[in-house]
Amino acid sequence: MVRNVAAAALAAALTVSVAACGGASDGGDSGGTDGAKELEMWTFLDPNSPDDPRGAALKDIVESYNEQSDGITVTVRSINYAKIDAEVIKATASNNGPDLINIYSNQLPTHVAAKTVQPMTEYAQPLLDELGDDYLFPVDGVTFDDEIMAMPWETRAWLLWYRADLLEQAGLEVPTTLDELGDTAAALQQTGKTGLAVGFSNAGLGADFMEKFIPFTWGNGGEILDGDEAVFNDTAGVEAMDYFTELHDKGAFGDEVLSMGADEVVNGVKAGTIAMAIEGSYRVGAARSGEGIGENLQTVPMPSDTAGTPLQTPVAGQTLAIGAGASDADAAWDFIQYYTSAESQAKFAAAGVLPVLSSVYDSAEVQALPNAAELATWRDYVVDFGRPNPVSPNFSELSDALVTAGQRVVFEGADAAEQLDQVAENYN
Repeated sequence: MVRNVAAAALAAALTVSVAACGGASDGGDSGGTDGAKELEMWTFLDPNSPDDPRGAALKDIVESYNEQSDGITVTVRSINYAKIDAEVIKATASNNGPDLINIYSNQLPTHVAAKTVQPMTEYAQPLLDELGDDYLFPVDGVTFDDEIMAMPWETRAWLLWYRADLLEQAGLEVPTTLDELGDTAAALQQTGKTGLAVGFSNAGLGADFMEKFIPFTWGNGGEILDGDEAVFNDTAGVEAMDYFTELHDKGAFGDEVLSMGADEVVNGVKAGTIAMAIEGSYRVGAARSGEGIGENLQTVPMPSDTAGTPLQTPVAGQTLAIGAGASDADAAWDFIQYYTSAESQAKFAAAGVLPVLSSVYDSAEVQALPNAAELATWRDYVVDFGRPNPVSPNFSELSDALVTAGQRVVFEGADAAEQLDQVAENYN
């Protein structure tokens, strides 16, 4: 790691800005005549956002890096999360791609296929060997053809959310099995709430539905993909689809979920119109910020058929990758190493981000957080029951096709096996 030998001088030149255009690698010359290196990082986070604490953490980390770095200055270009992947691909194709790219792990296969990123195994593997079990994120999820293509800096797990106040008002206990989940949700539905919200809308390409279909299929002993081949159209996948139908027939949710995606589900939990949901750890903080929510929103691992043994949870998260045309890969890795360090991870934890280093959960900074105990339970869930989220370059299209199949099975009575066979055939 490049360390500071002239921090004061560099601090005067500190730059954390939202660049208007162009990558640092424009024209290929990133360095000045004095050997200084300038790198540009493209990310969906906005370091100047007044509302997103992750943006403030990003700004703090980049400023701290620039102050201690010996000749490397990182600037930040913020791009809307819905546009950043397409912009990176377009810019890289014209040799104007960034030096550093923030990529959600689910989108990484698209970037690998588009050749916007370069392998970082030679840099990352020695660090991962040194960290050992302290590094929580399953690296298989960012490895392609035996090459590590990105370094995760955030961990996401999926959990059963419940409104403790609504369960208490209804005199109900937190469900510990999938059977109890359906029964409890049906009882809550009778109180005028949506008992268990599953987003059956095509909004967001069916991502909310897919986030449940994956762990339910795993719980039945099945898989989603085998390499690039769809394999969910077996007994396990059919049983997962039939469980959605069982939930609907029990009254765990009604037709209102047909218009719900992840945003609508989270907003419903915040508004108190939804009593339970299966959503990501990364959304808990924002949901609790709703008026009157706070500790009324609680989480537990997703239940399975067996009490005390939860379902496996998909693990995904934000990553940093070195751009294919990065002006200085060594310098880019130096920043990535700093960005994923324990010091930086503690700053992101304070912003509601689940760290990738296990030891950070035991640090004084994280132990001082009001939800330190909860973060530790999420870490333990990831360690014991986490699996890389299945990904492929065409995963969004697959997700959209599967939620459409789910709509036909659950709400129109179509045969689950026939629908899954059709989706798998089209995908393969």
